[in-house]
This record gives sequence, C-alpha cells and structure tokens, in this order.
Amino acid sequence: MSSSAEAMARFHAALAAVAAASSSSSSTTTNPASSSTTTSRRSSSTTTAEEEDGKPKSSNPTEEQEDDEEDITYTPYKPAKLSYGRPHPDKVVENSTLSAVAPPDITYNVVMPANIIYEGKLSNSQLEAIVYGCQRHMVDLPKPTIVTKENDAPEASAKMAAAAASAKVKSEKKKKNGLQVQAKHDSKPQDDSPSLSPCPPNGTGSTDQSSVGVARKKDPPSYRAGFLLGDGAGMGKGRTLAGFVVENIARGRTKHVWVSVSSDLYEDAKRDLSDLGLESYAENNCFNLGKLPYGSLLPKGKGRGKKVKGKKGKKRKNDEVDGDPYAEGVMFSTYSTLVAKKNAKDTRRDQLIEWCGGDNPEEFDGLIMFDECHKAKTVELDADGNPTDKSSKTAQAVVEIQKQLPRARVVYCSATSVSEPKNLGFMSRLGLWGYGTEHPLGFGQFLEGIKRLGTGAMELHAMHLKSVGAIVARTLSYEACEFELLDNVSDESVRKIYNDAANLWIDLHSHLADRVAKLKKEAEVKKKIKLLLEKQGGQGLLSDEQLFYQGMNEDSDDEGEQDEDEDEDDPLVIQRELRRKFRDRKPGILKGLFWSSHQRFFRTLCIASKVDTAISTAQKALADGHCCVIGLQSTGESRAKGAAKIAGLADEGGSFGEAFVSAPNEDLKRTIMQMFPLPPKPAGVIAPEFLNHLKKEDIIGDDGTVDDTASVSTEDSFSTLDSSRPSRRKKKAVSYDETNVSSEGVILNLEEKVGAKNKSGKKHKSSSSDSSLESEYRDLLSDSDSDSNDDFDVFDLKKKKTPTQTIPWNEIPLDSNEKNMCVADRIEFKRKADYRRAAEKVKGWLDTVDSLSLPANPLDRLLNELGGPDQVAELTGRKSRQIKQYNAMTDKFEVIYEKRKGEGRLDQINIEEKNNFQNGSKLVAILSEAASTGISLQADKRVKNQRRRVHITIELPWSADKAIQQLGRTHRSNQTTGPLYKFLISDVGGEKRFASAVAKRLALLGALTQGDRRATGSANSLGLSTFDMDNQYGSNALHKMLKLIWTCSSNEAIDNEVDDSLYAEALKMIDGHLKEAIDAEERGEGTLEENLEPFDDDTEGEKTFRSMMYHLLTGPCEKLTSSRVTAIKDGRSVSEYFESLAGGLEDKESIKLKIDDEIKSALDAGLNFNVLCNIWLFDVGVSQNELLKESEVEGKKRKSRTPFGVAKFLNRLLGMNMKRQGLVFDLFVKTLDAEIRSAKSSGSYDLGIKTMKGQSVTFIQKPQSFVFRGLTAPDETVELYAVQQDKGLTSEKIMEMYNDLKDSNNDDTNSSAAANNGNADSSDQDQGWFGTRRTRKFNVKTGFYVDNRDYLTKTHKVFFIHNPGDHNDKCIVARPNLGSYTENKDSLKAKFNRGVFTQNPVSVQRAMEIWDREYELADIPYSDHYQKSCRGRHRESYVFAGGIVPILNKILRSGRYYGDNEKMKRPFNVVRVEVTNAAVLNADMIQQPATPEEIQDEDVEMLQADPVVGDEEDIGKGVARELANKTSKVRFRGAITKYHDNDKNSHLDPTGSYFVKFSDGRKLEMDADQVNHARRKFEKEVNRLVSVGMPREDASSTEEQTKLASLAKTKLRKPILQDGEEDPEEFERHFEQEYTGLVPDAVVGLEFWRDGLHEVVLQNLSEELLQKGVETTRSLHNLEKLERAEAQGKEDEKM
Repeated sequence: MSSSAEAMARFHAALAAVAAASSSSSSTTTNPASSSTTTSRRSSSTTTAEEEDGKPKSSNPTEEQEDDEEDITYTPYKPAKLSYGRPHPDKVVENSTLSAVAPPDITYNVVMPANIIYEGKLSNSQLEAIVYGCQRHMVDLPKPTIVTKENDAPEASAKMAAAAASAKVKSEKKKKNGLQVQAKHDSKPQDDSPSLSPCPPNGTGSTDQSSVGVARKKDPPSYRAGFLLGDGAGMGKGRTLAGFVVENIARGRTKHVWVSVSSDLYEDAKRDLSDLGLESYAENNCFNLGKLPYGSLLPKGKGRGKKVKGKKGKKRKNDEVDGDPYAEGVMFSTYSTLVAKKNAKDTRRDQLIEWCGGDNPEEFDGLIMFDECHKAKTVELDADGNPTDKSSKTAQAVVEIQKQLPRARVVYCSATSVSEPKNLGFMSRLGLWGYGTEHPLGFGQFLEGIKRLGTGAMELHAMHLKSVGAIVARTLSYEACEFELLDNVSDESVRKIYNDAANLWIDLHSHLADRVAKLKKEAEVKKKIKLLLEKQGGQGLLSDEQLFYQGMNEDSDDEGEQDEDEDEDDPLVIQRELRRKFRDRKPGILKGLFWSSHQRFFRTLCIASKVDTAISTAQKALADGHCCVIGLQSTGESRAKGAAKIAGLADEGGSFGEAFVSAPNEDLKRTIMQMFPLPPKPAGVIAPEFLNHLKKEDIIGDDGTVDDTASVSTEDSFSTLDSSRPSRRKKKAVSYDETNVSSEGVILNLEEKVGAKNKSGKKHKSSSSDSSLESEYRDLLSDSDSDSNDDFDVFDLKKKKTPTQTIPWNEIPLDSNEKNMCVADRIEFKRKADYRRAAEKVKGWLDTVDSLSLPANPLDRLLNELGGPDQVAELTGRKSRQIKQYNAMTDKFEVIYEKRKGEGRLDQINIEEKNNFQNGSKLVAILSEAASTGISLQADKRVKNQRRRVHITIELPWSADKAIQQLGRTHRSNQTTGPLYKFLISDVGGEKRFASAVAKRLALLGALTQGDRRATGSANSLGLSTFDMDNQYGSNALHKMLKLIWTCSSNEAIDNEVDDSLYAEALKMIDGHLKEAIDAEERGEGTLEENLEPFDDDTEGEKTFRSMMYHLLTGPCEKLTSSRVTAIKDGRSVSEYFESLAGGLEDKESIKLKIDDEIKSALDAGLNFNVLCNIWLFDVGVSQNELLKESEVEGKKRKSRTPFGVAKFLNRLLGMNMKRQGLVFDLFVKTLDAEIRSAKSSGSYDLGIKTMKGQSVTFIQKPQSFVFRGLTAPDETVELYAVQQDKGLTSEKIMEMYNDLKDSNNDDTNSSAAANNGNADSSDQDQGWFGTRRTRKFNVKTGFYVDNRDYLTKTHKVFFIHNPGDHNDKCIVARPNLGSYTENKDSLKAKFNRGVFTQNPVSVQRAMEIWDREYELADIPYSDHYQKSCRGRHRESYVFAGGIVPILNKILRSGRYYGDNEKMKRPFNVVRVEVTNAAVLNADMIQQPATPEEIQDEDVEMLQADPVVGDEEDIGKGVARELANKTSKVRFRGAITKYHDNDKNSHLDPTGSYFVKFSDGRKLEMDADQVNHARRKFEKEVNRLVSVGMPREDASSTEEQTKLASLAKTKLRKPILQDGEEDPEEFERHFEQEYTGLVPDAVVGLEFWRDGLHEVVLQNLSEELLQKGVETTRSLHNLEKLERAEAQGKEDEKM
C-alpha cells in the first residue's frame, strides 16, 4: 500500500475514533437550546424563507456549505431474528441502510433434516434466507375482490362515517404554524381514483381495495408472493437455493425448477444438493432440460405431446413413481434453453410448464428459482404486465412462466438485480406494483414513482421489502483483502500506437459521410424506380441512363438472383447475399456499426496494452509463493479465427508463423472491409490479395447465425467458379448509383458537364435533375462533338459480353481514350477504374493498420507467456486458441492454431480447468466473463491449492456492481486467505478514476473494524459517488458543456491549463484553411466568406468538415478569423511556419519564438480551449450539425437537448488521442461538479440517503406509532421519531485529527503533485508543439485557515481543511458549528481566489482560540445564526419510518409534493439516523430473552424418547425416518396420527398398528418397535436442533408456523383513543396506538425539513383516510377483541 493510502487509512481510523468518543461523551449531555421544545408535539415557530433555504438571505451560499452526499457503507451482520444455526464461515456485512431496518418476526418453522443445521451445512445466514423465503411464500399478493349483486362491498361503520364528516368540518377551520391544513387536496392525478378498475398484480386497477370491484366472468388467479435472494458474490447462493429445494421436499412438494446461466452450473447444483445429504436424489432426480428430447415429459394421459422415455432416452430405475421417470425432481434449465424451440409449437418453455403442472399449471406449487436472474433484466412491460417486443426473449420467457404458474414459489437470485429500477420488470412477485399497491397501473407507474422520488426511493423500497421479509442482501466482508492500483502500464510506445490508431479512425470517419450519402441516394433512386415499374405493371422500359447505371452496378461475374433450385446453404449463394448486404446497408445501421466497432477497438487496444505489466505482475506473484487469477471480459476468439482462415488454417491445427494474431489489428481490418466494401468486381479482374478465401463453415457461426464480418472478405473467394458458371438470373439485379429521377420515375436528360472541378465562390446551382455523378455518366453516353446519342443501342447492355482477358486489379489503366469506345466498353472501363480506386483506398488503410504494430491477442499472450496450457488453466467460452510450440525442424517457436482439449467432453473443459487450478496442478487461471458466473476460485479450505490468490484485473466492467461480481470469483465463503487485488490502469477515458472508485468500494467492505465511516464526514474521500456520471446531473452537465463549446465561451481557468502545443496545432489547421480561401479570393473567385462555404462538388465528408469550419470561423470565432486573416496576409501564417521548419528553411528555436507570438495574439483574439474542442469533437462524430440531425423526431428538432447520452459521449472520447481526451474528460468532470454544486445551492439536489451526523444524535422521546392501512395491513405501522442533533465538533477532537495527519499528509500531497506535474506527454509533442503548461494545479496544504473579512462582527471563522492528495478531487473540511463534510477542490480554489480564506494556514494556537469561541457561540438552535452565515449547532427534526412505502404517495401528497417538476425543491430528505440513547429509552422496556437450552454434543446421542403406550396419549408424538436408506443422515420428521388396536403385532407391546404422517406427506403403518425406533430418531433430531439454538417447541413441531407466531395472535393493540372518548381535532390520533416495541439504534425514513411540515402531513393524511373510511386503531382494537372472544368460545365448546 502506498504511503498516501496508509495516511488515508490512519485518517479514517482517527475520524471513526473521534465519532465514537464524541458520541459516548455527549449521549447524556443536556441541550439548553432545545429544552423548551423537546416536550412539545407541536412547534409554534413560523418558518421564514431564509430558514427554509438553509441559509441567511444576506450570506453567500457558497461560503459555508455541507456536502451531505453519501457513499454506501456496510456494517457487520448477523441474523436479527433467527436464533439457531451455525455462524457463517466468513465475516458477513450488510448495507448500512438496510441494516437500519429490522426484518419481520419469524413465523415459519423449518422441517428440513436436522443434520443440515446441526452440522453447519447451511449457515445461520443461509438458513435465514430460506426461512424468510418460505415465510414469504405463505403470502398471496393482493387481488381485486369480485363484487356481485349477491355480494356487495361492506360499508363503513356509522361511527367512521361520522368521524369522516367531523374531520371535514374541522379541517376547514384549522390552521397550524402558519401552514394551511388541506381541506381539499389539489387537483392532481390521484393514484387511487375510483374510476380505475381493479386488476391482478401485473395489471391495472384501483389502488383502494375498499372500492367496488367490477364483476368478472372468471376470478383472477391468486399470485403467490416471491422472494429475492440478493446476497453478494461468494455468499453461497447456490447452497442456499439447494436448501430451498430440501425444505420444500420435506414439505412434500415434488417438482421444482432451477434456472441459471450456464450448463456448467448444472453440476454445481447437483453438488450443492449432494452436500446437503441428497446424493442419490441429485444423481437420479436432477434433470438437465437442454439434454432431454423435445416432447411431453408426462405419462400418457397426463399431458399433451409425445412421450419421452427417460433421461437421455434411457429408462430410469428406483426413483420412478408409477412408471413415470420424471414424476418428481429438480428440472435444471439455462436461460438460453428457456427460449429454445424445435418449431413454433414445440418449445422448451411450454415443455417445462407442462412438466410442472400438466393440464392444470395454475395448481403447481413447487419452486421456480431464477438464479442470476439479472439475465432477464432487459424487459419492457405494457399496461397489462405483458412483455413487449422490445423485451429480450429471455425476459419474455421469465415473465410468461410466472404468469402461467401463479401458485409457484418464486425465488429470484442475483447479486446485481436491483442496481437499476428498470431491471426489476420481471420481478412481479415482489409486490411493488399492481393492485393493492401505490402503483396500481403497473410497472410503468412504479418507474415513474421511483423517478419522481429520486435516488433514495430505491433504497426505501428495498427497506420495505426487507421489513416484510421479501429480501435479504448480505455480502462478504473484504477485511482480509488487499487492493493495489498499478497505473504505470501506458509507456511511450503504447501512447504512440494509440494516437496513431486514433488518427486512422478519424480518417475513416471522414469517409463515412460519403459512404452514408451514397447509400441514401441509391435508396431514394431504387424506391423511385420500383414505383415506376409497379406503375407500368413491371413491363416498363428503363431509360438510357438507367440502363447505364445498371451496367455500372451489375453484380460481379454476372451473379444474379437465386434460382428456386439453388441450395440456400451453398457458400456461393451465401457470399453473394452478404456482398449485397454490405453494399446496400441502411445508412443508420452503417453508422451504428461504425461506432460500435470504434468503441470495441479502443477498449481492446487498452486491454492489449496492459499485457506486459500483467505478465510481469503474475510472474512476481508466482515467485512470491502465490497463485494468480487474471480477469478479462472477452477473448478475441472471433478475430483469431478470422486470421486463421486468412492463413488457410483449420481448427485442427496449422501454424501462423512466429507471431500471435493481433485482435485489434483483425478487428480494425474487418471494420474497414465492412464499412467500405469494394464495388462489384468486373469480369476478368484478378481480385486483391487482401480479400479472404473462406469456406462455408467460416461464414456460418457455431450457433447457426451468419457472420456478418465474413462477407467483406469474400469478394473473390470463388471468382474462378463464378466465371465458369452459367447465369441463373431470371432478371438482372439492379443496383443504382447516385442519380435523380423525376416525379414520374424517369431519369431526365442532363446537360453535359464542361470544364474542370470548380472551386470558385460561384456555386453550381443544380436543379433536381442535375448532379455531378450524373453529368459524368452523361459524358460517357455522349460523343465529344455531338449531343446526340444516335449510335447508342440501349440493348447493347443486355447482350452477352465476350470473355475479356484477365488483368490484376492494380494494373487496371486509369486513363484511356474513351472517344472510340462503344458504350459497353466504356462501362467496362469505368467499372474497372472505379474498382481499382476503391481497392487502392482500402489497401492503403489496411497497410496503415499493419504499420501500427498493434498488440497481439491478450488472452493468447497471457496463456503462452505464463507457461502454456500445461501450466495455465483457461476458463473461457472459446473453442480454439493459439499455442506457441517449438519446431525442431526450423529451430524456432511457432504459433499453432488448435482446438482446446481436455480429458472429458468439450462442455466440461472449464470445470476440468477449475479443478486443475484448485488442486494446485496449475497455478495460473485466466477467467473471461462468459465463463465466470458461479465459478469458485477462492482458497477454499476444502481444496489442495491453499496459496493466496493474486487477482489481476486487466479489464474492469463499467459498473462498480459488475466489477465486484467479477472480483467475487476469488473472494468467497470458507476461504483460508483473502485475495490480493491488483487493478491495471491506463490513462484512457477516465479509467483511472473509475478503478479508484471500485477499489474504494471494496475497501469500504473491509473497513469495519474502524467503525462506521459515515460519522467521519469523509464520505467521498476517494470519489466513488462522483464517478456516477450517467445520471440526471451528468446529462445536464453534458448539455451545458456542449453549449459552451459550440459558442466557444472562454474559461480562463481551463484555457490557461492547455499546452501551447495544442494551440499551435489548431492554429496550423485554421491558418491553412483560411489561406486556401484567401488565395481563391485574390484570384477573383469570390469573397472570403463564399470561399469558406462548402462547394457543391465537394464530397459529403468535405462538405461536413467545411460546414463545421464555416460556422466556427464566421460565427463565434469571427474576431479570431479577422485576426488570423491579417496575420496570414502579413506573412505570419502558422501553417507556413511549420512548412518552413519541415523544409529546413528555419531552425526550431526561431520558429518557436514566432509561433509563441502568434499563440499569444490568437488567445487575445478569442482562441480558447472550447475552440479546440469544436475541432476535436468533430473528428469523433460530435458536432452541432450532427446532433441536430440525430435529434429530428417526426420532422421536429429538439434543439433544447442533445441526443447524446453520457455513456455515448465518453465512448466517443476514446477515439481522440490520449492528451486530448484527458483534457475534454476533465472539462466534463468540472462541468458536472459545477452542476451538482448548483443543484445543492438551490436545494434541488437529490442526495439519495443522507445520514444525520453530529457529535451527538439522539431521539428526544419514544416514537409515535400509527396504523394507516386499516384491515388491509393491520400489523404494518408507521413511526414518527423526533431527532436532536449536535452538529458541532470540539477543539479537542479536531486536534486529534490534525495531529494524526500533519506528519504524513503534506509530504504525500506535495510529492504526488510534483509527480503529476512532471508527467509530460512526449508522444503528443511530436504532433503538436512544445508542450508547456501555463499554470500549476491547485494544491492546498492540510491545516487551519481563517476567514477574517470585515462582515464577521463577533469572531473570525476558522476552517480545518485536509487535502487527501491529487488522486482525489475533494477535500475534507471541518467547522466548529457544522462538524466535518467534504467540498470540491474547485469550490475551495474559488474561495481562495475571492479571499475567503487566508492564503496560508494559521498557527494552531490562534486556530484553537477561534475554534473554542465559535463552538461556544454556536450553542443555539440550527435555525438561528450567531453571526452572518454562521448557524447554530443544535438541530431538531422529525422522521417518518416503518411501513411508509405502501402509503408513500399519500404521504408526499399530504406534504404537497407531486414531483412533476425536476427542479422543484423537495420538502423532504431520505435520511438515516443512528442514535446513542436508544438503550436509555428502552430501560423500562427491556426484557431478557430466554436463554436457549444448552445441550452438549455427546448428550445428543444419549437422550432417549419415551416409549409409546398404545392409547390416545401417543397421538401427536413425533417420529423421524431416513429419506433414502437406513444409513442416511437425512431424516424427515413427522407425527403419529392414529393408533389401531388390532392385535396385528401380538408379540409386541402395544400389539396394535400405528399410523404416522411425515412432513413430506408420506403416510406409513408401523408396529410398536418401529415407532419406538422412529421416536428415538425424532428425539435425536430435536435435540440436535435445540443444541444449535432452535426453541424446543418449534423443533418438536412440523407445523408451518412457529410457536411465537401463534402467541402473537393473542396480543391486543392499545389505541390512543379509547371507546367513548371525544374525537380530537388532531386527526392523526384516530390512527395512533401505543408504541410497545424496543426503540432501535438506527432508522431510515423521510424527514420533512420545514418546521411544522410533519404536522401538516399527519393532518392531511389522516383526514384523507378518514374520508375514505379506513379503519382506525380503535376499530381494529374492537375487531381483535371480537375475534378473541369468538376463538375463546370455540375453545370452550371443545372443552
């Protein structure tokens, strides 16, 4: 770890210690400022606008601010309500937000075999997930009540109606705290409008369940609630899913479905079941759906379709039930199998549904477990909850299975499923939308609600799911892991290759516009010709020009359309069609393919550039006694395969030579051939050698799809065969070039083109019937001395041509006397000349690609240089690879292309390789994304390889969650050592910033021994939250940045940081462009402005560039243009200076002085960084004109918004050279930071979840408890907490922080600053100028600073500022009255520049004097100020917590917030409160929990059960029996249900027969000996469970509900209002009840920050509910008493 990292670690530890000490010392301190308000429920103070804004009107809002933005933190985890089970083998943590929410009481009683729990095969954390999952499966989602004439909806009681009427009258008179209580809600759309119809959970309908339903012909199905297992990677989710299976088998459910991402995980699923003791079951009753034949799996008569004999067609043995081999078991399927089909009527999905439920799928109640369910996230639902066509096939299948099996017990399992709200669409069983929820209109309304509430809404919903037992989300602690960033991977050679490649892509992009324009013209012409032929019944004659175009674009070697008798799989046919496909691509598709290839290339190049460092790092790790895992995202197999075919190699083997294939090289070449395919090859021309010769299998992929990329390299693959084959055309295939056709569909005669290309200011004013290309073709059709065309026979083009002599493509003549040629010869000459020009252009690009020396395929290099296949385990999805072998004949190493080989089947190679790594026979493993899911490579205690894993990450996914998922392969449960993570970082595209964020996220998972870091105020100390750019603020920042760029606005701070080399480079291009226009003007060819405009005969690429330059130079840069024109005319052109330098006319020193003068002059005239950005962004397809074109929607332009998203913009930046992209990226980050600061200042910033921090945070009193949902959810409560904060920080605590940092921080900061300033980009200096930087970066020293300005009347203001170093863009700031927070360095820099702070730190003595004075003055309420811009430190607030999500819309509506304006200031925050006085409040309530019965392990075997006696006393006694055989430890428990004294067993005592029933539904008849034996086994099972903490009454029972759940039903609530008590004016008291639980240490909820607003919310919400007739707590209490009396009556009758 670096010294700066160590300093940061020490700092975090110090801050945590400070927080802990201050919390403990102040927990009993009284607050004099709040003594008059803590006992009052209603505040009488009025709220001023000044206080609402959180600052005095006269103060500068940027001078004293609190940055409350938070990162995710984690707390140690153990099950809160589950008392039994062995601890998890590794430390487990939970998101601190979720940890503040208590799960529901456990009411489900597990009956799985006791040995699983006793032996710790499932840990208590895994058992907790199973218990809550099964408990959740006992709940049905709400559905509409079917109301008929015979069954009217019950009316509200007369008392409730009276209360509602009373509420209405009172509300009209009531005012509180200057805020009018709503007597009638605003006319906003209501989510519970009575006009809405009721609906099933995934449909539309009313939110109010008391509303009258619509009569239906068929009762909608009841959907069983589902459960989300959201544990992180390595927590053992597979074992947990196996536990679900065992528990449900024990409950008698025989069929279950397990869906995952890979067939490799089928073996893992069987292993997990075997580990739980079900070895025989796993072997005989686990089926892989993808390996079974299509058809019905049910016996004849029970299902539809064909009968299948058995697994793999074989008859099954001892597990058959009534001859049905598939009667019970687990059906495993991959997501790809779910969407597979034999034909339209024979699909895997239907086969699976039929196996589950036969003819009655709605009755299936087994498990459906969607492992890695994020694979179904691409889903879009309509109003009825059905997936639309925009959804992936996988998502459609997952949704449909859940709909057709409504009673199935659904378990969603994924560590990354809830990262985005839009990914939840397939999780309808969670009950977050649909009937009975706040979002009755379905998933779309749910998403709108999430968006309206901001980023904290997702956390609120996750907390709600936890509170109802619908989710668990834990992860392993990373305490045992280490992290290291290696950023020295981009040397000078790498930077040069990258920059040269960027220049080539810029050149390709400049030609893309021409290609797109040509395709657009051809599409228009074809459409018009088609209409012409249709109008004439297909018999119309083509004009001369049309026939000429037909000849020019004829398919190569007379290839025509496919005959009926042709084989569509014939390679010749395939290649013909693919050639046409690439030539006739739609323009939009072409551009999309170009930019996707662009992104893929540069990402691949970044990866390949890190291989050398990866190899050396791995070799060092091996030398240190470790083993290595190297993570990649992709393999580059398709590129290597393409190169192999070019070389004529097959999968079986063959040599490439001495070098590996370069994946970036092949990718770029394929892109060029795709984007710019050669025209149809004329007959007799020998094709270029760079065209591939492919076979059929090269074009058809392994999955049966056509490889688009293969077609471009097959232009002449079968030219010899084609030339000898007879034509099969029925009619000629027409491909037209650029032309114009009249409205009648006839090509008009064109005027003859005269003269050379005109570059004057006088433009060609072409009519609709004129174009340069048509004029060119018209010349060919006409003789030079006559306009007539008498000699032209239009039928000459249709005559069969005589074979011509073959000629190599590069020997085709480009100049010839065409006067004496006939039309056919002219066409032939023109086609050949065009073919040669196109081939030369493509060959030039391909040669440039070869000259770049692009790096080899990363995976193959790693594999071979780290020891080859014998020493490296490859876990990827590829089938073939490159291997370096020694050739004794040549005495050289050669690269061989071969198939991957293993000892077993091909689909088992990855499992075999994993085992090789885990048993130590191979010490290096290379892992790709395709094979990484579910793979365990940790130092497991059960494997032989116990070396520490060094996990080298070359390519990080662009998501922190996905990155953690990838890194979780080496950090999993049951490991001996944690891995050492090494991130290899380049300087490209912000990668270093992102990697730092991921490393910080992982570090937080392990920084738990230091306490919760939130209390320190250093939430953004490594910048994780600021990396999240693809959001609302990122989009706004991008829009503003581009607007400033288009207008060329100046920013002195940024302009001065740009190297002079870049300005010189820009001036060279501008001056050259202006010089061309000036020269034309001097020749009398138009004005300067006219010569800057695009010319009509320019290519489309030239027009686009000249248009950009014209608008730039004559618009925002008009002053700069004028200055440069003067300089050019005076002989001071920068472009000419460079020419003089290149020609040796002047030396570098003299030229540098002249260019420096011109740069200074240009800067004064308006040249700035944004001018440069205009030019740079144009090169990567980001220009103002292009954005306006792309934003056209139905003919209207959205000029107010850019269609570019943040992700798209950042990907485009990859195409710039490294220096440019770094500068533009920094500009974007600064703009984003400014956007966030602005939002914070205005109060509209969405903080997500904000932690209430301070040296003391306490609850003022016990919370108030409300029930707002009546009979719908009588046990769901909302609590209102009054919170008191002391936000200050004493001088003693701040000195502890200062002393811990003063020795190390400044050295780290200064050294890192010097290092950064010393990094020169020499590879870019060659392209530009001399690379000088005008200013240094802002570097503030850690220390105390003072604001001593005159407006401060009582005392100066003191600040403690800590700069963590240049790797971070934020500093930690602390104040006596506000505690510690973070602030952006740019903001601090601006304050220093304004004179807010002293320029240098003040002495500690002076700082402490001011600190103590301010701390004393701040002992007042937060709403008051002790001087201008200085608040008090005592803050009181109110927080709604508990069951707020189901009524969230009502709460916000009651607070007058609708969220329909994104700039509207939210009156609430989502907050997390951690208090220190919960124990004090609980002093009179704490009840000592019952001590679990202690049983020693040896006692378990000795305890005996009472023998049976042969009468009614035996009924209900427990028994146990082995699941499979007598030696099995897997036993199911049951009970005696009946005793029959039939003397059937006369030799025994008792002599009768016992009938027993087990939890899985089996019924057996036993004699006394058998029963006594089963009783002893039962007692042993019970004692095992009791020994690990399970209550004996639950261990002895096989009922589904626990004893605690039964007792809970006997408790009565205590309403605040008693019967007969007069209705109060405070409407909320109707719904309030006595709070009887323990006060928690932490809660998360909604804080309404305006004084008194929480009272208004309570009033309006309660009034609305009274008017709707929702049951009050008093009514619920009376109903409970009635139910209790009825139950007691029934008990008395039994007695």
